[in-house]
Amino acid sequence: MIEKPPSLPPGYKQGKWRSYLSTQISPQLLQQTLITSTDRFFIILLTCLGFIIRLAKLWLPARIVFDEVHIGTFLRFYFRGEFFIDVHPPLMKLIYFWIALLFDWNGNMEFSKIGQLYHADPDHEFPYVMLRLFSASCGILTVLLTYLILRYSACRSSVAFFGAGLVLIENSLITHSRLILLDSPFLLCIALVVFGMKRLQLQSNPFSIKGIKFLVVIGWALGLLTSIKLVGLFTIAWCGILTIQQIWRQLGDLDIKVSTWFGQIFARLLCLVVLPITIYLSIFMVHFETLPFSGEGSGIMSPIFKSGLGDYEYLTNQPIDVSYGSTVTLKHLGTEAYLHSHNFTYWSGTGEQQVSLYEFMPDDNNEWILETRNKNREGQLQKKFRPIKDGDTIRLFHKSTGKYLHVNNEVRPPMSDHDYTKEVSCNSNREELLGNINYEFKVRIVSKTYYSDNELPLRKLQATRSIFQLIHADSKCILMSHPVRLPDWGFGQFEVLCVDEPTIPNTLWYIEENHHPLIDDDKNYARVKFPQYNFFRKLWELHKTMFRINSSFTTHHRYSSKPETWPFVLRGINYFSNEGMTKYINEDPSHIYLLGNGAIYYTANLIILITFIKLSFYMFKHLNPFTIPYESLSISSYYQNSFEYLLGWAFHYIPFFYMNRELFLHHYLPALFFSILLTAQFIEYQLSKRRQWGIFLIIIISISALYCFWSFMPIIYGLNWTKSQCNHAKWLSSWDIDCMTY
Repeated sequence: MIEKPPSLPPGYKQGKWRSYLSTQISPQLLQQTLITSTDRFFIILLTCLGFIIRLAKLWLPARIVFDEVHIGTFLRFYFRGEFFIDVHPPLMKLIYFWIALLFDWNGNMEFSKIGQLYHADPDHEFPYVMLRLFSASCGILTVLLTYLILRYSACRSSVAFFGAGLVLIENSLITHSRLILLDSPFLLCIALVVFGMKRLQLQSNPFSIKGIKFLVVIGWALGLLTSIKLVGLFTIAWCGILTIQQIWRQLGDLDIKVSTWFGQIFARLLCLVVLPITIYLSIFMVHFETLPFSGEGSGIMSPIFKSGLGDYEYLTNQPIDVSYGSTVTLKHLGTEAYLHSHNFTYWSGTGEQQVSLYEFMPDDNNEWILETRNKNREGQLQKKFRPIKDGDTIRLFHKSTGKYLHVNNEVRPPMSDHDYTKEVSCNSNREELLGNINYEFKVRIVSKTYYSDNELPLRKLQATRSIFQLIHADSKCILMSHPVRLPDWGFGQFEVLCVDEPTIPNTLWYIEENHHPLIDDDKNYARVKFPQYNFFRKLWELHKTMFRINSSFTTHHRYSSKPETWPFVLRGINYFSNEGMTKYINEDPSHIYLLGNGAIYYTANLIILITFIKLSFYMFKHLNPFTIPYESLSISSYYQNSFEYLLGWAFHYIPFFYMNRELFLHHYLPALFFSILLTAQFIEYQLSKRRQWGIFLIIIISISALYCFWSFMPIIYGLNWTKSQCNHAKWLSSWDIDCMTY
């Protein structure tokens, strides 16, 4: 009697030597994900609701709200073609700029402060409603994509409508989608990536026209989202993990030929790696072409970068050799900021004139005259050319305030209070100073810039080429700086100090500008020259600067939100309040306060915890390679989708625990989006197992979320309220909603 082989779980096939999991899409799953007339009705309904909720009173407030002031400033730089630096890539700023031009913006409006009127002067009007409309449209499309994502995750239509409805009425998502900010378009691109991944997973033949189309959609969306915000790399990592998982499964499918498998790897590399990189690079090409002139951000860039800007010709016309008597600007190599002093004093230590590093625009307070250790009698040093060499001792005279750089050996610096650190300040003038070693520094040339064409920068001090240290003649400490900012009394500039045996990168300086009256116009002296700075070098330098600026955002902010507190909605952000402002006719009190929907947040937190526990047991059960757990396709689909959404939440949330910069609520919105998808997936599972319980959960969560949305509508839309209603809405004492506005 022939023994009948045991039945295999759904999705498995029996091969010659072993059973294997087929990647062929189940007809049952395809049937579950078909778009029906019910789906079309829900999509139309969501679109209508989206227009109402996202576009209602979009023109309010008619003033600059929160970071609209920064976006507007960047758009003005684009209009003028002036180079600037932002910590985010330029795509959304370029799109907002093009929309503003499309609606006849003349570039006159100055974005000076939050609360500034958008239409105070006809000659300075700004089409802010159209820009907000674009952001709101992205929010509406995100809602519709959420519905489709859940349908293609095998959720029934009612559950997809429930999940999309949560995205529709989530308070913080509404607030951001109604303002000229980056987050709403960014979330749309994330939703497009997730949508593309779900559609691709439903293709039995990835080489079909549909399969290739969705691969291109994913790659295109990845390129766009990383061109809006660099944290789009988290989405790329999520997409990469799922792609590897999919490729691994195909490797075990005996129906797939090896050549086909390698072809799929090539297609994914082309669409998910090459295409996004191409889009990203193209956006920066456009960015550089749109900003041909120097601007607020050019000061922090290297001389060779600035030499390519239209109005920095003077860098290539200055003498290269540095002489005693030269007026120079010194830049710190690590931060690309200028050695700076100004007529303000330290609030601690000696209380003498501050010395710091100044970023961005050049300033007269960055200029220093290099003198000998002897007294400079009536400018004798500027009547002859005497080059400074390696090992020479100099003094640094601050031209603007008439004082000298020196080190206070017995006083600690304001921020780095250690035994091996010393305060650096400016003190004394030429009449008082003679032979004081505390004002003398030895020049030690340690290296040269990569584009130096000879060895002279290692022997003679040369502008833009010699990289050197300044060693204090008395204490032998080395002048240095680092990305530690002074408090408000120091205008947030980088601290300068003198340290015994510091790390070398923090002690390196070079001279950017060099002027000496005897040789400035004498062409017999060599001039500064720069080689061609290609696109990729410019891009690399700009990204180093972006990361450096981003990592320097460490000053505590009252509205910051730490990762461990964000899921509990303990803090909001005051985006706008017209309390105390001069109001125009018929302008009501208005307050915009970013606050999450507590019902959605706490529900998602609980479901994340439950799903993590369930997935842990599920994966543990599947660790045994000798048994194949028998489970239905609906169970497999639930766990696979839950894993994907939980992974997306983790990838967009956990990395923030390892960031040293200050973080805010809007940084976690992508994690919130994935948590809503996971919530809907959990409800689908409950409906399939315990229908009455699933319906009960939908009703309770929906009513709670709607109540939170309705309760805080005034601070979403900037509507009028009463002081008593506002105070009553402070459910937590940490919610510092400005009720005095009303």
